[in-house]
Amino acid sequence: MQEVLWLILHDGDIEGARKKQVYFRSPFLEFKDEILNEVGIELANPMSSPRIIKSHLQVHMMPKEINQTDSKIIIVLRNPKDLCVSYYNFYRSSSSVGNFKGTWSEFLEMFKDGYVDHGSWVDFTRSWWGQRDNPNVKIVYYEDMKKESDLSDETVCKITDHCSFDSMRSNPMTNHHDVYSINKDISPLLRKEAIAQSISPKANGILLIDELNTANFYIIKEQKLLNMLVKEITPLTGTVGDWKNTFTVTQNEDFDVYIQDKIGDLEIPFKYEI
Repeated sequence: MQEVLWLILHDGDIEGARKKQVYFRSPFLEFKDEILNEVGIELANPMSSPRIIKSHLQVHMMPKEINQTDSKIIIVLRNPKDLCVSYYNFYRSSSSVGNFKGTWSEFLEMFKDGYVDHGSWVDFTRSWWGQRDNPNVKIVYYEDMKKESDLSDETVCKITDHCSFDSMRSNPMTNHHDVYSINKDISPLLRKEAIAQSISPKANGILLIDELNTANFYIIKEQKLLNMLVKEITPLTGTVGDWKNTFTVTQNEDFDVYIQDKIGDLEIPFKYEI
């Protein structure tokens, strides 16, 4: 998502995107890593508008300016089953959260109890879902994002090619291969065999990759509302419905009860398979 939005803002400037890592072009607001020299707030402050800023924070933790300025907010929601499995893979591969050594069953309970980085997914989802009717807010679903675009056909083709899953997985500016805290032998995104298999002459579409956490939202200052263009969602950890390869029948049934109990009243139209 970060890469797609950055390229839309910059008229499909592929060459510019190849010169600097995405997390320096689109700062992660609350993130701080002095080894990588990546401190989100320090990167964001000197940037001129329009700019793209990423965060996993709940609404009440965000700067008040998001509702007092021209900011546009895109909230990306993903079905919680695929999201939880993706988060489990991240926990296993990242030293920033301790290279989790527990079992899938143990992580699933941690997730449901909210004992994960950035806290409860339920609280996060309730927090931002309550903002959905604000005129500066747009909800985008990971599984079903297909909108008309007012970009030129040439720009759409360039962004589509550059932001395909295969392209981003093999691109050092977007694949986080330089991030020391990610174990490249565990991460489904960075395993050498996956990268080798991903290199192809033709891209298939745009993939929104949320490998790192729950759902993302992005602030775009002083810019027209984006008409998102997403052709299709494909492969690896990005596959919709991949949760079926991890959840047991009992876990799936229990999780359905959990979701209904915690956020059933919100009636969010999650898609668990397509």
